[in-house]
Amino acid sequence: MTTITKLIETNEIRIVSGEGEVGTSEIYNGKRTIRAIKMRLTKERCGGDRWANAKVFSYSNDYGDVFVDVETGEYC
Repeated sequence: MTTITKLIETNEIRIVSGEGEVGTSEIYNGKRTIRAIKMRLTKERCGGDRWANAKVFSYSNDYGDVFVDVETGEYC
């Protein structure tokens, strides 16, 4: 199985953030390290006023694209 670090180095990363149940998604173009991504998520969360997570593309199957949560390592 591929590690998160290898996925981050090569695949698309999306930052999903918002307030309540509504959120927006954008492609992350910053430095490709776990530390840099977590720092970006901290900024997006605005001290707890908003929610945010980062997803990195893993693979495609018959049902669509599969992403992995950068912080937890779980498939989404």
